[in-house]
Amino acid sequence: MHTVHLADRTRGDVPYAAVGIFFSVNKYTHKLADSDQAIVDDFFESLEWTETETNPKVPEVPYGKLLNMVDMQNRWVYRGSVTTPPCATSVYWNVLRTVYPLK
Repeated sequence: MHTVHLADRTRGDVPYAAVGIFFSVNKYTHKLADSDQAIVDDFFESLEWTETETNPKVPEVPYGKLLNMVDMQNRWVYRGSVTTPPCATSVYWNVLRTVYPLK
């Protein structure tokens, strides 16, 4: 999963930041405590997978709890671009090395 975040343009020259988090149902590298697994489960259960509109309005998702739980110290960091048009460059990518379980 990756998410793209818009930066405050007054705080530097990198307008976007992206976070990539790996999940797997059977090839994960880190077993989670029950409380952390609940955070992952709550995050994915909060997503509306059936929405088909072009610009859907979605409710707030518990993304902050997920980001606070993951290991941000063990990651790859590089400057690149976003993966969808207009493919803006100058994106600060953070891709986590840990693969988290998804049930």
